[in-house]
Amino acid sequence: MTSETLPLRRGVLVRIRGLGSAQGAKLNGTLGRCDRFDEQTGRWGVVLPDGSSNALKPENLFSFDEYLKLEHGGIVPLEPSTYLADFATNSKFEALAPEGATLVHKDLPPQELLKETTPGPKTSKKVPLARKASVPLTKQEEASGKYSAVIVKEVELQAGRLRLAIAAPQAQSAERRPLPTILAVSRGEQRHVAKLFRALRAEQRGWQLLVVMRPLSGDRPDCPDLFEPAGTVLLQQLMQAVLDDKDSELTPFGAMSGVFHLAGMSNGGAAVLALAAKAPELTASLSLVTGFVPDFVEVKALRTVSPIYFYVGDSDEMSHLELLRKAREGIKAAGGAVHLHVVKDASHFNIGEHLSLDDFWRRLELAR
Repeated sequence: MTSETLPLRRGVLVRIRGLGSAQGAKLNGTLGRCDRFDEQTGRWGVVLPDGSSNALKPENLFSFDEYLKLEHGGIVPLEPSTYLADFATNSKFEALAPEGATLVHKDLPPQELLKETTPGPKTSKKVPLARKASVPLTKQEEASGKYSAVIVKEVELQAGRLRLAIAAPQAQSAERRPLPTILAVSRGEQRHVAKLFRALRAEQRGWQLLVVMRPLSGDRPDCPDLFEPAGTVLLQQLMQAVLDDKDSELTPFGAMSGVFHLAGMSNGGAAVLALAAKAPELTASLSLVTGFVPDFVEVKALRTVSPIYFYVGDSDEMSHLELLRKAREGIKAAGGAVHLHVVKDASHFNIGEHLSLDDFWRRLELAR
């Protein structure tokens, strides 16, 4: 790195470049965020789209600051996102960003970079940014009877506010007994109900489904990601609120045996894994349909959680297969056990379409 090159800083948006190994070359062009600098190794921890971190040398990182200096004389525009598509795709800056590359973390400064799509001045191509909410069910899907209907409630907790989507059997007040309860978190920004969770049709099996969601971005943008430490606190408080809800004011049914079956996808998988590590005594089972271990979680805390199921596609483009294999080995080394199921022909984003719901339910019922 020459003296003329702008120094990297924590939080700056970067593109990875110049990695020569077969595995590393797959990351060239990927967007990420500088997190922490390790003085001993001289490397930056770079947060990738799946929330994982790679330790990379400064010379393998091209920053948005440097881009603005080279292309626009160092002038920071009022709308920096105006230049983001060019920064992400211009071939002058090494390999092109992969099709559909996404940014995961909401705190990538400047905040304007997080708009969903931004046309650059030199290209008409639109680059998906941040964590775009999943596409809702179509009218045909809603009418198909293949997906649960859900009601959504706002929940005020000591540490903040969440939204809770609920699917449960219909019952009269006198019949409201505790039911086996799935507590789930969706992928991405964790602001929606994943189609997979609605496809479970939990109410038809006599189960209660609770999908935890962050408030809508325009409502409470300060709400932490649920896979962050503050998010884990919110989830713990929600679990306790459900257990304390003796009059069914929050949820239609209580949680059977005072425990929850935790399930999550991608970022949501990381969230429920962190929750299980923090509250293993309240965890009846843990199911990740893709996911990762957040930095603050000690996997040895999961050694008493059983059963644990990891589902990941054999073509996962976000490296979750490698991440979950590593997590499984860590839990095994601590004395725990994980059942890893590699789903054939499934990618990170379509695994829900390839997952056998019958097998998923069979394993959940065994943990009931």
